[in-house]
Amino acid sequence: MDKEIFEVEVSNGSSEGYQTSTVLTMPCTQAELCDALQKARVQDVKTCRNELTRIRYPGITADMIGRNVDLLELNLLALRLTMLGEDDRMGLDGLLQIEKENHTAPFPLSRLINLTFNADICLLAPQVSDTQELGALLYESEMLSDEAMALADTMEDSDFRERLLELLGEQHQEEHGGVFTSWGYAEPGGDFKEVYRKGEMFCFSRPSAPVVLEVSKGFFSDPSYDNDKTAILNLPASDADIWRAVGEVDAASLEECAFRCIDCEIPALRDAIDNAIDQEGGIDMASEFAKALAQKQRAWEETDWIKYKALLSVAGHPSLQDALQLMHGLDDYDLRPEVAETWDYAAAVLREKYPDLPEELFQTPQAAMVGRQMLEENHAVITDYGLLRRRDSGQLPVFRQEQTDAPAWGGMEMT
Repeated sequence: MDKEIFEVEVSNGSSEGYQTSTVLTMPCTQAELCDALQKARVQDVKTCRNELTRIRYPGITADMIGRNVDLLELNLLALRLTMLGEDDRMGLDGLLQIEKENHTAPFPLSRLINLTFNADICLLAPQVSDTQELGALLYESEMLSDEAMALADTMEDSDFRERLLELLGEQHQEEHGGVFTSWGYAEPGGDFKEVYRKGEMFCFSRPSAPVVLEVSKGFFSDPSYDNDKTAILNLPASDADIWRAVGEVDAASLEECAFRCIDCEIPALRDAIDNAIDQEGGIDMASEFAKALAQKQRAWEETDWIKYKALLSVAGHPSLQDALQLMHGLDDYDLRPEVAETWDYAAAVLREKYPDLPEELFQTPQAAMVGRQMLEENHAVITDYGLLRRRDSGQLPVFRQEQTDAPAWGGMEMT
């Protein structure tokens, strides 16, 4: 099953919210949700505006979910959908169709979430596509009443017999509330359980930690030695925690393990963490970086985190060592979240000298072009988090992929 279920556009609901809207893929981690809200300039997840832009789950449509839903519940629904096996997906397909026939969309997310917990109550008949085939299945399985079985037995293969089986299938479907889906027939076969109630279940897939690694055993082309076991390792970690994870995947040493970053306080640095582990052959650098993040969790305000993310986003392809270096000296930079477009920058600069300039002047292509020129002259960049510049008007650091020592100090090219 595809692990990416929903794409949702998040915005702050203001008249200019489209300028800072961002697309969030679900299921997501808490850090990814927080990052999306920061990009969209949203203060409270419960009040942001959102709209589904893509659904990667057959049978679920945007009309079923609606707009401006609870993002935490939507994320839980996405997570639940990734956890369903093949039979449960068929069962859920049937429940969704029953829901559509009995209720008007959109459906409460709590109801859809509970459908995922009840997908196993369905009785399934794959490849049964109509009531005649359903009647035939009931007859072959001796699930009809004695009278119906006796009547069908007296008939030879004929149109009359097929029509009888069709009528018996129709009767069974109506009595049991069954539906025909793209893969076959389904009907509820047990009591519906209300497992989820709003606000009572954790909506994120992983525990909160500065860096979270998935640990697996390396492949050695030996089926008797390989396995599919995985373990979760939260960084920073003690030696005991690391060896616990090694033991959980039945590895004899760290060298036999593979590591993959599945969550980070800074989502954009997951690849850098994986690269650091692969290049160094271990997790020392990742542990050092996680320890630094843990320290910043105690010291930084939210504005510091946003500024750091903005700085990373203009730095090209920083390594984990580069990212550690950029943690220092944040006071040298200025971030203005209210500046989201080049014409915003032109307006901000010009109004410092000419505060009475009309708003209409800045809503033109010429204003956008002037803003781009000003950005280049002042070595400033508009990031997903707002305008970033050095307070001394110096050039911003740019790291290249092949560069590991010092940053190349240069302006960013605007497009």
